Amino acid sequence: MADSGERKSCSYYVVRYVPNVEREEFLNIGLFLHCQEEQYLDCLFTDDFQRVKRFHPHADIAFLKELQGHFESEIQGHDNDLAAYIGRIEGSYSNLIQLTHPRPTLTTDPEEEIHRLFARYVGEQRAASRATDTRLAVKRQLVNALRRARVLSEPRFEKHIAAERWTEKGDPFHFDFGYRPLQVGGKINGHLKLIHALYLNHEDKLPHVLANTIRYVRGHEAADLTAVVEAIPAGPDKPAWHSYRLLRDADINVLPLEEVNAFAVSISHELQFGNYRS
Repeated sequence: MADSGERKSCSYYVVRYVPNVEREEFLNIGLFLHCQEEQYLDCLFTDDFQRVKRFHPHADIAFLKELQGHFESEIQGHDNDLAAYIGRIEGSYSNLIQLTHPRPTLTTDPEEEIHRLFARYVGEQRAASRATDTRLAVKRQLVNALRRARVLSEPRFEKHIAAERWTEKGDPFHFDFGYRPLQVGGKINGHLKLIHALYLNHEDKLPHVLANTIRYVRGHEAADLTAVVEAIPAGPDKPAWHSYRLLRDADINVLPLEEVNAFAVSISHELQFGNYRS
């Protein structure tokens, strides 16, 4: 169920495939949606390459197939400044791939809105074409759970929290989310609780960053950090086990996605009723 709160202002950009700029013929192949208020930026690209071939028989299909993964990776790498990144890509593509000027839209649920707009301007897309093994994919599911629990619209629930509050000015790292329960152990104004998404099996630097940064935070105030991950490692998955142990050694809670809905509901209770007990 979508969040029933106030609709948020977003911008979307239709991506066009333009094989011959002079003829000004194009085919809509993708879409970006940016919501500054929720620190949301995502993209969808077509997987209907037969349609592309009909439009342009000599299309470089291998190149077009790479666009979804390429831009997802780019978005993931620019988590700390999504507005600046979307500004750069507006001016970076002007020949074979073009972006329309930003168009406004209002929505309570950016994840639903990007699919609605994609169906309107591009066409249907198979869900399997979206990567599921990235931090961005984990964060999508975390955000959807928070939205369903009506947490994202809570004024006390912060987004994109700069680590430089506790580390040093200019630190580029940002935690995904954070909040302070109304009560901890029956006392008013509970300590800080931070949340960050990651994909254990692909991360080599982020677990170190989280472990080091939370130590700085705890040097200034009582704080918890929950790392939302794809799953608790199983079997001989050495990279994932290494990342998991780094997080646990730093006293970071590790929450698998299968538990994220209950986690989101618990946050809603903490924000609304202060019923958390340490």
